[in-house]
Amino acid sequence: MKICVLNLSGNVGKSTLAVHLLAAFAPGSKIISVESINASNVNDVEALDVEELSASRFKEIFREIMFNDEVIVDVGASNVAAFMTEMTRFKSAVGEFDLVLVPTVPADKQQRDTIATIDWLHKLGIDGKKVRVLFNQYATASLEPVELVYAQVAGYGATDGKGKAVFEPFAVVMLNEVYELAKSSKKTIMELAQDSTDWKAARGDAKRAGDLVAMERAMAAQMTHDLAATAHENLSQVHGMLFPAAAASAKARRA
Repeated sequence: MKICVLNLSGNVGKSTLAVHLLAAFAPGSKIISVESINASNVNDVEALDVEELSASRFKEIFREIMFNDEVIVDVGASNVAAFMTEMTRFKSAVGEFDLVLVPTVPADKQQRDTIATIDWLHKLGIDGKKVRVLFNQYATASLEPVELVYAQVAGYGATDGKGKAVFEPFAVVMLNEVYELAKSSKKTIMELAQDSTDWKAARGDAKRAGDLVAMERAMAAQMTHDLAATAHENLSQVHGMLFPAAAASAKARRA
């Protein structure tokens, strides 16, 4: 599977999703971080095979896309305009991708940029069935439906955006502070969620030893694990929506 994650706007969680939603579920994938200014989250995870290339080296990027069967291209905000320009010059590059993931968040500017991104992809000639909108950083505490929180993008999807991308069923990634906590751990959310450490026992040992630092560390780790488990469940559901064939295969293996 060859996947590109992009949006004309920054701060929509492209790198975070490339790591925790895509790479974590596809071990061994080649990850290309198209970035030159801002540090990418993909470089924070020790287990990932990441190559960082600026859009000015598009020929090298294109070669990697053509050569690798499993590749994730994370286009950073500092390079997205140049990357899109190169895509208009190397027109066959568009056809290499099986999926173009366009994340959006509730902020008005990012929603407008998401619409502009989808329009640009449509003009480039990419099949709308390959373009998937992902509704990121949805706060469940707001109690507002997705259609209201992302009103601009949802409205566009029901009108001018029809056929240009896949909007429904809504693929929603919940807001969760564990994504920030994961950065310092250098692990994916999946790895944090699957950590089998008995933190309750560790807390008891620390308490008996009078080691308040170790006790605090164990309590923090338990909370991080709980948040990671919640996030991983959400990510698994979204991944299953994006890649139903892979989800069915995984389910069959477990049966």
